[in-house]
Amino acid sequence: MDFSNFDRCFDELRVLLRDGLGNGKNTRKLDIYGNYLDYGDEIKIIVDRIEAGTQRFIILSKTLHETLQKGEEPDEKLGIESIKNLVQIRLDIKSFFVFTRIFLDTLAQIIKQCYGKKGDQMPPRMRKLVENVAFKKDSDFAKGLKDRMQWMDDFVTTRDEIVHHLGSIYSTTTQNGKFGFDILGLRTRHDWGTNTVESIADYINETLHNLSEVISYIHSKFQSESIST
Repeated sequence: MDFSNFDRCFDELRVLLRDGLGNGKNTRKLDIYGNYLDYGDEIKIIVDRIEAGTQRFIILSKTLHETLQKGEEPDEKLGIESIKNLVQIRLDIKSFFVFTRIFLDTLAQIIKQCYGKKGDQMPPRMRKLVENVAFKKDSDFAKGLKDRMQWMDDFVTTRDEIVHHLGSIYSTTTQNGKFGFDILGLRTRHDWGTNTVESIADYINETLHNLSEVISYIHSKFQSESIST
C-alpha cells in the first residue's frame, strides 16, 4: 500500500495539533493528540499486516492448487499455515474497519476542539457531527466536510455489520488474481464468489485516499487559526 499521501496529510495536521498544545496542561487536548497519533499508527500497522497476509494467501493458494492438480495430497503443514493465514487476514480486516471508525471519531473530536466552547454543542461522533445543527451553522466548512464524507455511511454500515450483526468475512481470489473479500452479517445475505468480491487492496487504498482528503480539509480550514481551549 502507498502511504505517502496519507503520511503527508497526517503529519500536517499532527504539527497543527502539537503546536496547539501550549504548555501541555490541557489534558483533553493531550488526549486527543495522543489518540490521533495512536490510531493513525495502528491503522498503518493493520494495513501492513493485511498486505503481507494477502500476498502470502495468493502464494499458498497457488501452491495448494498446483498440488491438487498433480493429484497429490497437500502437505499438512501447508494446510495448517493456509488456515492460520486466512484467520489472521480476516482478523486484520475486521480490525481495519473498527480502528478506522475510531479514527474518524477522533477527527470529529479534533473538529470540536477547534471550535472551542461552541464545540461543546457538537456530538463526538463523525457520522452525527456532519448532520449536527450547531455544526451546520458554519455552512461552508460543514458542506465541504459532508461532501468529503460521502463514503462514510457505507463504511460505518459495514463496520456495524461486523460489530453488531455477527458479520463474517468471505474471501476468494478475484478474477484479476487479488485477494477478494465480502462481509455478510445477520442483515446482509447474498450470493458471493469471484464475480462479487472486492479487492481488499483496492478498498483500503480508496479508504486511505478518502481519509487523506478529510484530514487535509480539516488542516486547511484551521491552519491559520489558533485552537481554542
